[in-house]
Amino acid sequence: MVDLNFNKEFKEIDLLMKKRRALLLDLQVYMEQGTLKKGFSRGFFQYLNELSFKMLQGGEDYYALFLGDTLREIDFNLPFPTATLLKGSKIHFLFNPVTFLFLEEREAVAMIKHEILHILLKHHGRERILKNTYRKLAINLAMDIAVNQYINHLPSFVERISSVNMRFDLNLKTNETLEFYTEEIHQAILAQPKAVEELLDQGKVNYEEVHDRWVESEEEDSDEVQDKLKSTLLLAGRNGIPDEILRIVRGQLKGDIPWTAVLKKAMRTLPKGKKKTVTRVNRRQPERLDLRGELRNHVPDITVAIDISGSIGDASMNEFLKEILTLSRAYSESIRILECDNEVRRDYKIRSLQDMKPLLKRRGGTKFAPVFEYIRQENLRQTLLIYFTDGLGEEKLGLRPMHHKTIWVVKGERLSLKEPHGEVVYLKGKKEVQEAVSGIQVMRALLHDWAR
Repeated sequence: MVDLNFNKEFKEIDLLMKKRRALLLDLQVYMEQGTLKKGFSRGFFQYLNELSFKMLQGGEDYYALFLGDTLREIDFNLPFPTATLLKGSKIHFLFNPVTFLFLEEREAVAMIKHEILHILLKHHGRERILKNTYRKLAINLAMDIAVNQYINHLPSFVERISSVNMRFDLNLKTNETLEFYTEEIHQAILAQPKAVEELLDQGKVNYEEVHDRWVESEEEDSDEVQDKLKSTLLLAGRNGIPDEILRIVRGQLKGDIPWTAVLKKAMRTLPKGKKKTVTRVNRRQPERLDLRGELRNHVPDITVAIDISGSIGDASMNEFLKEILTLSRAYSESIRILECDNEVRRDYKIRSLQDMKPLLKRRGGTKFAPVFEYIRQENLRQTLLIYFTDGLGEEKLGLRPMHHKTIWVVKGERLSLKEPHGEVVYLKGKKEVQEAVSGIQVMRALLHDWAR
């Protein structure tokens, strides 16, 4: 029996190859005679549209939707197959047909991903800071290996961590920051000028120039650029976020509180029911060796309250979200989330990053008592409450908490309660640049717009 789906897929691949082959023939004429065939640009953009459609069909919809929300342009002088620019309310996606059309289909997709990850990792803005201190070649190599470690099927001419390590006798690992890579490569370049000559003389890509067009980008912190990034990322992520991007987020959004140690301490004092074990016989039927006994299960029941009142700024919410992500990685059970201001607005459970819902819009002032009243009503006596707030609430709760323990995580100068009935931890915040989605505007869009 003929597989109709296979035949359909084969025809689509064949049509894409025919379109690419025709464009390459037009390019050959252009390179020999200096004249570009009329309609070439339209044909090239049709090829991109068909390539995007294949990406949508093949599970690469995040990148296809992102590309579809950009202004695509042709630049025959581009030193690399692709580039991106951030200009006001538009993201410009540039292509050099001379190099891009020579890429196989999966290599072309890899280069589209390459440019999008540069944007997600905020490399356009961070490059501007780094170039005041480091050689441009070191920055360009560092930016590319920072994104290429998450991409498969890259063309042979792009640099990877393995090729940079071999070329400069380094031992760089994955999941390091752009700034770390830049410093290490910069020092290696100074120590090994011959390796630099070999890299620049290889004739494939001039890594001194690959990101030169970025100078035309506007500041990422401008309102127009922020709004465009947010809308594009929300559009791209409507069907979910790729695993490689989630890995970047998990690896880089690290909180300040040692949650593993905090939970270990809580486990010693807070039993939660029973768990089965083969190390004890069943107390009721000790002669039945096939029945398992029971031990106390010291896994704490955790409730996280998030203050979403109007006094919480973006920076504070960013810190809260980082801590919650770190907490969820340290805790294998489900976590109960309470969103609150002067009352509890929502109650749901999460087990991982993907379960986190967009935060409700911020409302009025802060009152701590409603959370404690809600916990009493829900009979959560054994819960460990972790309350994230800026500390600006009432001075007295009005009722004594009946649950096990409270940890106040405060992003502010002080907690207004005179008797907190628990431990108070202050978040000081960090000034250094974070690797992934360090701006709150990108973080919101990337992680399902949590902060609003």
